[in-house]
Amino acid sequence: MSAKLKQQVTDLLLNNSDILKLIAEAVSLLIVDKFTNNKETVGQIAEKISNKPDFIKAIKLNTSDQESLKQELHESLSFDYKNLQDKQQELEKICREMRETNQDLVWGLDSLEQYGRRNCLLFHGVPEPPHGSRSENTNTAVIAIMNNKLGIRVNESDLDRSHRIGRQKRSAAKPGPIIVKFISYKTRAEVFRNKRSLKQTRLGITESLTRKRAELYSNVSDHPNVETAWTIDGRVVALRYDTKTKVYIESPKDLCKLTDPN
Repeated sequence: MSAKLKQQVTDLLLNNSDILKLIAEAVSLLIVDKFTNNKETVGQIAEKISNKPDFIKAIKLNTSDQESLKQELHESLSFDYKNLQDKQQELEKICREMRETNQDLVWGLDSLEQYGRRNCLLFHGVPEPPHGSRSENTNTAVIAIMNNKLGIRVNESDLDRSHRIGRQKRSAAKPGPIIVKFISYKTRAEVFRNKRSLKQTRLGITESLTRKRAELYSNVSDHPNVETAWTIDGRVVALRYDTKTKVYIESPKDLCKLTDPN
């Protein structure tokens, strides 16, 4: 090829990028085809590259970077997991505190309700009038018990009001109780102190307890370490079997007092 022709080809290639791209693509395809179909050539190239110190160094750096990345990822995940554990424990603590606070509020309200019943007593076993009777004078019935059975002089003026609780029973064997509200706590307390006088009768006198307080009293009475239990002004009192000591139970939180060594 003459020098003039070479110069023309060179100028053409330099001034026409599209032709250069076509030639580059063709050469690339030839190289790929050559390597793909000639494993020996590929092996020789790989051997020469792997013997180069710069290539070995680059491989080691790449491996080191991967290990460093793995370590960083592990530390990050460990840190996040620890944070989640701490947050979970914190939330569990908050939930426990909220439950305890809620229980304290519930029993605080119950104490107020119980205090509103401090002048009330329940009279049990008082016969009901025959079924179908339109009215019953419960004041007269309970005054007769206090005067004749307890030996306490009580008049109509000592009572605020009284009434039978629940529907009229068809069975005379289990009449509904009568709730009595006294004008004076002093009179109420005197009547309650003398309730033992009814021990040999079918009659009985108990305090008017809230539903929650009644459930607490039932649980205390059924406790295996309780010899006997009773109530005083709405407070549950238990006599322990093991120590023969009295324990005051204000709420379920106090049930541990039935088994504590101290």
